[in-house]
Amino acid sequence: MNDNPGSQADPALQRTVRLVALLNLGYFGVEFAVALRIGSVSLFADSVDFLEDASVNLLILVALAWTARNRARTGMVLAAILLIPGVATLATAWEKINAPVAPVSTAPSRSPATAGTVAASPGPRFFRRATTLWPTPRSSRPA
Repeated sequence: MNDNPGSQADPALQRTVRLVALLNLGYFGVEFAVALRIGSVSLFADSVDFLEDASVNLLILVALAWTARNRARTGMVLAAILLIPGVATLATAWEKINAPVAPVSTAPSRSPATAGTVAASPGPRFFRRATTLWPTPRSSRPA
């Protein structure tokens, strides 16, 4: 790639950068939806990071055909974009500090069906059997 104003970037590089940008955008959508659903600040921050990565990759994709001077200017814009996730995370954390609410639990362990499945599983019987097969040495038994 040369520094002429009309230079074209390698098509394989352009496809790769485009694919990475789209994947990051998709990951952002999934994590953002889950973060909103369960009220998780850390997932929100991570989703914003994916959005930032997608933005950076899209800007790189556009800048691939630019001159060296314009790519340098783009670097300045990229530096500003990199600040966005930090600011978004701080703002969200500040909201959570001012109005703390516990995240909604989506853990299946609280459901009666799960408790029944665990109780009926061979796990407890296996461990009971294992302790009779391999008894604890006398030196480590409680007195």
